Amino acid sequence: MFGLPKDFNADRLVGRTLEMICFNENQIYFHFDEKLTIEVVGSLGYQRWPAQEPEIVEVPVLQSNLMQLLGHSTTKAFGDDKGTLTLEFEDGQILQYLGDTPMYECYHIIQGDHRIIV
Repeated sequence: MFGLPKDFNADRLVGRTLEMICFNENQIYFHFDEKLTIEVVGSLGYQRWPAQEPEIVEVPVLQSNLMQLLGHSTTKAFGDDKGTLTLEFEDGQILQYLGDTPMYECYHIIQGDHRIIV
């Protein structure tokens, strides 16, 4: 239903440093530099090491290793036709914002006044 826009360009997400992660009962907010925020209301995948199976994290979060991402910068970003956005970090960590519930919002990409709802 939502998905990533057909003209979505993930290049603007490359080179962004993750500065803060905020948790509440129904969302996780990833705050990057350059006023970029990704708000998760669904689920995401996280890989500490590329050879590791992804850890699926669902909101609400009871515990997480996501803090290992803080202070690291993205080196690659891309989306797929199912709405999943993948960010790869300079130290090999991988974060996937899953577009796995087509009838509901999964995450929002917010940069300044621009918002993409997936």
